[in-house]
Amino acid sequence: MIAAGLTLLGFFALASAMPRHAPALLGSWQTRFPPRRLQAAGWALLLGAFAATLAAPDWPRGLVTWFGLLPLAAALVLLGLSYDPRIARGAAAAGLVALALGLLG
Repeated sequence: MIAAGLTLLGFFALASAMPRHAPALLGSWQTRFPPRRLQAAGWALLLGAFAATLAAPDWPRGLVTWFGLLPLAAALVLLGLSYDPRIARGAAAAGLVALALGLLG
């Protein structure tokens, strides 16, 4: 759950770092987050998800799961950008929920 949440948040941050997608995803918050920091945060979140899968006791299965989560999370953010930015924002919210549930459980 932690890796799924971090992966969703990472792709959302990477998409928000792009000048083309930032107005749709961040709205008025666009000026508060510089693109360089969003990009660095996105890559850090993806690396954190990778580290979380390697820290699991069954790390080979976690690694395969991480490689499966990458296209799934990217597709959720991409579909949100293609159809309605609320879907991408919902994916980021789902990432926060998955991260919280993974940390609590």
